[in-house]
Amino acid sequence: MTRVDANVVRTKCAAIRRNIARVRGLVSLPDEQFWSDERNIETVKLWLIQLVQDAADLCNHLSVRLLNKPPESYPECFELLQDAQLLDATLAQNLRRMARFRNLIVHRYWDVDDRRVLEVARNSLSDLEAFLDAIAQATGIT
Repeated sequence: MTRVDANVVRTKCAAIRRNIARVRGLVSLPDEQFWSDERNIETVKLWLIQLVQDAADLCNHLSVRLLNKPPESYPECFELLQDAQLLDATLAQNLRRMARFRNLIVHRYWDVDDRRVLEVARNSLSDLEAFLDAIAQATGIT
């Protein structure tokens, strides 16, 4: 088994924390103010893509390094960590949903309801924080 690269874990975790704070700051605006500038929703989309990408990159790193199993997709990666009991079932399911939502934004952007993007941004960031906690517990790296 290859060792986990602490620098990769720290760098990805820092990026996730930074973008969680950015998204929270923007989506905390009152609805009228948020929707008054179309750049707000486009910025949230970009930051959500980056957040899920960083979480998936971290997941892939751990899956390969700890489990010796390269995932075939972002959603599958979170399933592998669940199977290895590094993530609980509910958290893994929520992260798989976020990975699929990221794929929708990236690959089928014309199908994305901007109100749904805002809903995800306002209600799902705690899953990414729980992911960071689980990774810290699994690796001992903070």
